[in-house]
Amino acid sequence: MDYKILERDAKLGDYSASKKLEQRQEKLETLPIRDALGYPLTWCPSAIPGSLLEDIDKMYNNISVTDIDTDISIEEESFHSCRIEGADTTIDELFDIFRAKRTESKGDKMILNTYRAVKFLNITSKRNVDTLVRLWEIVTDGVCDNPNISGNKFRTGVVTVGTHEAPEVELLDYCMKQFFDFYNGYNIESPYIKVAIVHFYFVYMHPFCDGNGRIARLITSDFLIRSGLNNFSALTLSKTINETAQDYYQAIENSENSFHDVTPFIQYMLKAVYDNLYEVLKGQNKFVVSHTEWEKVFE
Repeated sequence: MDYKILERDAKLGDYSASKKLEQRQEKLETLPIRDALGYPLTWCPSAIPGSLLEDIDKMYNNISVTDIDTDISIEEESFHSCRIEGADTTIDELFDIFRAKRTESKGDKMILNTYRAVKFLNITSKRNVDTLVRLWEIVTDGVCDNPNISGNKFRTGVVTVGTHEAPEVELLDYCMKQFFDFYNGYNIESPYIKVAIVHFYFVYMHPFCDGNGRIARLITSDFLIRSGLNNFSALTLSKTINETAQDYYQAIENSENSFHDVTPFIQYMLKAVYDNLYEVLKGQNKFVVSHTEWEKVFE
């Protein structure tokens, strides 16, 4: 659902747009997490096809991975995550970066830092504010943008990303408490839906002066692995996000609406997981589901 267009048209007196928004509001359910101003986020369960979740489970259970796949995927995941943030390193240069520890460019350093951050998550069991701060320190080591608003813990100034203005600094402690209460709570059954909300909320907070996107993608894969989906250690979800970056940012923008409905981003992330799994299985010559263009199915 493109909230921006519907809300604009409704304000201009379009009855059809107003009706669609009214019908959507009736279907929304409240989530146990609030934004910086205390409004609870919502979602629309009926807009998430059960068959999509079934196909994701079916594909995940048919993937074959090895330790070598995991080692390679961490490198490629780091590469694609940094490409989203503008790193100009090419895939052909990865060998030099990881084998010769090449750090000639900012992009090289960003990739190595992200790789180190994955390794850090693999050896620490803690998932708290200190963990996020340490991730930020690793990810931005030597390549930090906006150092003028860099604090000891969170950013010290206002940041705007696209049309989104992140919460004021004074509200970040409140937001972080909301984040971890939801992260650690027993609330959403599907780990794929829950991790989409986790990812969105972290990007919404934008707690650091730099590195927020990379950290959001790191904790996405990490959350899925910690949920028992260990094969995600050998997958490169950032590759799919990189290839659909415009849709990624549009989904974030659509999830900032008057209903606080984050369904557009949930739909995007589920489709990204689905497409990523499908591509991996296609490479393994396994076709366990018929490919569906879910964006044409979503409400």
